[in-house]
Amino acid sequence: MSWDDALKIVGALGGVGIVSAAIAAWIGNLVSSRVMEKQKAMLAEQLETHKDLLLREADRNRLLLKRQELMFEREFDASVAFLNLHNNVVPESWAPDLDWSDAQVRIAEKLCTHERDLKKLLDKHSVALSKEARKLISSAKSTANSGSVEVAQETEEGDYAPGDYPSDIVCKIVDEFHELMQQAESQIRLDLKAGTFDA
Repeated sequence: MSWDDALKIVGALGGVGIVSAAIAAWIGNLVSSRVMEKQKAMLAEQLETHKDLLLREADRNRLLLKRQELMFEREFDASVAFLNLHNNVVPESWAPDLDWSDAQVRIAEKLCTHERDLKKLLDKHSVALSKEARKLISSAKSTANSGSVEVAQETEEGDYAPGDYPSDIVCKIVDEFHELMQQAESQIRLDLKAGTFDA
C-alpha cells in the first residue's frame, strides 16, 4: 500500500468523520430545539395557569376588600348613631349645684324614649355591630323598658314633680342602664379601634 492509498483512506475516513460529525451536530440541534420548544410550551402553559390563578386571587381579594370597606362604613355609621344616643343619656348640667340624683330624675323620665331609640338603632344597625356590643345594647334596652314601667307606676305622665325623686328601685335601674350604656360605648370604641368585625 502506498502513501497515496493511505492518504486516500484517511481522507475518506476523515471525510466520513466530518460528515458524521456534521450529521450528528445537525441531529443534536434538531433534537435539542424540539426539546426546548416542548419545554417552552410547557413553561408557557404553567405561566398562563399561574397568571390565571393570580388574577382570580386578585379579583377575590379586591371583592373582599370592597366588602370590608362597605362593612366598615356600616360599622362606623352604627357607632356614630349609638354614640349620639349615648351622649343624650346623661343630661347636661342645667344648674350649678346638680348632682347624680338630679341626673337620675332626668334619665328616669326619658327611659321610654331611650328604649325606643335603642330599638331603632338595633333594628337598623345590628348587622354592623359586634356580638358583644349588640348584647350590651340589648341589655340596656331591656333595662330601659323595665325602668319605664316602674316610672309610669310612680308618676302620672312619666315626669316627676319638682322636688320629687325616683324610688330606690328606679334609681337602681337608672344606674344599671347608665352602666350598660357606658360598657356598650367602650365596646364600640374598642371594636372600631381594633378594626375587626365579628358577626
